[in-house]
Amino acid sequence: MTPAEYPAWLCLKTAPELSHKACLGILEDFPDPAAFVGEPEHPIYRSGLLKHSTAEHLKAAVLPVNFPQIAQLMKRYDISCFSITEPAYPAALKEIFAPPLLLYVRGDLAMALDATCLAVVGTRKTSAYGREICKKVLGPVCERGVTILSGLAMGIDTIAHHTALQKGTRTIAVLASGLETIYPSTNLELAERIIANGALISEYEPGTKVERWNFPARNRIISALSQAVLIVEGPITSGALLTAKNAIEQNREVFAIPGNINNINAEGPNHLIKHGAALIANSDDLLANLGLDVESSAQMVIMPELCEDEQKLYDLLKSEQRAMSFDELLLSTGFPIGRLATHLTNLELKGLVEKESGNSFFAM
Repeated sequence: MTPAEYPAWLCLKTAPELSHKACLGILEDFPDPAAFVGEPEHPIYRSGLLKHSTAEHLKAAVLPVNFPQIAQLMKRYDISCFSITEPAYPAALKEIFAPPLLLYVRGDLAMALDATCLAVVGTRKTSAYGREICKKVLGPVCERGVTILSGLAMGIDTIAHHTALQKGTRTIAVLASGLETIYPSTNLELAERIIANGALISEYEPGTKVERWNFPARNRIISALSQAVLIVEGPITSGALLTAKNAIEQNREVFAIPGNINNINAEGPNHLIKHGAALIANSDDLLANLGLDVESSAQMVIMPELCEDEQKLYDLLKSEQRAMSFDELLLSTGFPIGRLATHLTNLELKGLVEKESGNSFFAM
């Protein structure tokens, strides 16, 4: 969409007394808003399709009061916008309930979608098991060039995006805000890497702040753009289960990794498996369910060599099965601050430890 066409689309999207369904109906007969927005003599105003307030809004080409800010943010952050009638708009999105009228993009969405696409979702409050199994299951799949979609949240989303980037495949993050706002802010560097190796997308205008009700809405986009959805961990009431529900409604495959029945994070995946989701116990299961050839022999994973202090620190994090703060690690290990920081950095570089928000660390 050109900058000249965009204001007409935004005017239509923000018109009063015009439901999303009614808007889509109008576009079936009048697919180019630029032809009638700001054009009082256009036949649409005699068609009976528009309420009085809607018609007056469109005739006057009224834009949101923050339109200058929106335009500035789009230019500053190199944000593209695709309308639902454009060829570049993802065809899979057009088929779902309430498809976004406008889709905002940072990065190369078309290239990222030009592959098998797998959505990976789960809880923000992951267990050590969840983090470890997510990376192990996804690694070989990412090495086969599968694009990974998720929501850039802490926990499973972050691990999924990181794994894709580490394995050299593309990844897409669907945001619940404007694309200039990275939430959580600790994922700002990750978001920049995603833009360079995939795309950030959102249905919300630049300048839109994070609202809790936007998260359930964006889940339908995550599932729609994927051939299948993998649920790693999450309580029965989590957003991950909403994504699975969307996937079922959109006729997508649903996969789930089983977990300990005593762990609340296993409630969601175990429930889905009980009701027909494919059980994923390893990467071969995931490859097979995606219709990809399973390698005849798995490569042996070699544990990096660790010094005595690194091994002590790694064993502590593994035994705790949770993220531990830097201060907790100081007390538990007795290491001086500088030595602890050095060992944590070495373990991160060796792929055995990852840093979480709040200066906390967990074993992979």
